Amino acid sequence: MAFQQGLSGLSSSSQALDVISHNVANANTTGFKASQTVFADVYSATLGADPYKQVGSGSRVAAIRQNFSQGSITETGNSLDMAINGDGFFMVKRPVLGDNQMYYTRAGEFQLDKDGYVTTATGYQLLGYPGTAGAGDAVPIKVPYDTGTPRETSTVDMTFNLDANQPVMTGTFNPNDPKTYNFSTTVVTYDSLGIAHNLNLYFVRTASGNPSTWDVYGALSGDPATDPAATPPGIPANLGTLEFDASGALTSGSPLAFSGITLANGATIGGPVGASDGTIDINFTATQFALASSVNTISQDGVPAGELAGVSVTKEGQIQARYTNGNVVTVGTVAIASFRNPNGLVSMGDNLWISSLESGPGVAGTPGAGTRGFISGGSVEASNVDLTAELVNMIVQQRAYQANAQSIKTQDQILQTVINLR
Repeated sequence: MAFQQGLSGLSSSSQALDVISHNVANANTTGFKASQTVFADVYSATLGADPYKQVGSGSRVAAIRQNFSQGSITETGNSLDMAINGDGFFMVKRPVLGDNQMYYTRAGEFQLDKDGYVTTATGYQLLGYPGTAGAGDAVPIKVPYDTGTPRETSTVDMTFNLDANQPVMTGTFNPNDPKTYNFSTTVVTYDSLGIAHNLNLYFVRTASGNPSTWDVYGALSGDPATDPAATPPGIPANLGTLEFDASGALTSGSPLAFSGITLANGATIGGPVGASDGTIDINFTATQFALASSVNTISQDGVPAGELAGVSVTKEGQIQARYTNGNVVTVGTVAIASFRNPNGLVSMGDNLWISSLESGPGVAGTPGAGTRGFISGGSVEASNVDLTAELVNMIVQQRAYQANAQSIKTQDQILQTVINLR
């Protein structure tokens, strides 16, 4: 009987040493979760057995349980790396048509592939929700390398002061003669191709007193009708008149509209893509004080074409792409899956798990929702293997293995003694 008991002990200790060796080998594997061997004793089931005279049959490995405790979070400097600070798993899929198997991982070493998809080092695509939706089916997250169609300018906003000491102009306005206008400024605008055009605004004081009036002229480079540099020269459009009261406050004239723009390059300007009306609306916030004429703020809503400059991840799992044109776009929100019984997950290698009947299905959600953890961007979760504990356990199992081998050796000596009896 001691042979069987000793052999079972050798087998159990050998499996435990395999588990320990696997843990030690993955001490530096990102997102790795250490395993622990669970032993159980073995008794022969015999009808009518005397409970006071039961002799066990040895031991067996009842389970190999994974430890899903949090690993330490380490900064990497790679902006697409992610660590889950708390419960949950990243959801990934193979980019193979017809392969619907869902995989789960804690390893957050992600990168962009040639098509802009966020993938693991082994090519599995990270799943999430489009934009900031946070609902619906999780799909592969893609970061566009460019912003697509540029946005043409439709609105210009200005805050400025016009000098109350400026004289009234009596001559004919001429954009090429600074003596025929009191003040001018320029704002860069963009057409539907992303090409920049200078919008030059000229201010001509036409009356003092109350109200004090200023005519506003506009010239757009690339617009033959208003661009003085065109051939033949264009004539700046009279956009309207600003009126100020005795306290220097603007009482009328805002907003003004620069209408009828037709660009020589065939592009459009003056509205959103596909809905251009050829009109730029200009909103003025102006004063007329005895200070030098100057612009305080100026802005417009157009953007040129841009290329990807960088990517960052918020703690809520939003992947934000920054482009060279200044755009910051939330391209997707990382999906996090939670399980009632993570120990029921089946390890598949490559830092991946799949669900099973024991684990139940993964329930997807956004980081921070329910019991799901938040995301630490630019970081990864290190292995949770405690090397000190593993080395101590290795010594314990080594001693257990030696002790079981000794029990077999002792039983062998006893049998030899019996055989020698004659």
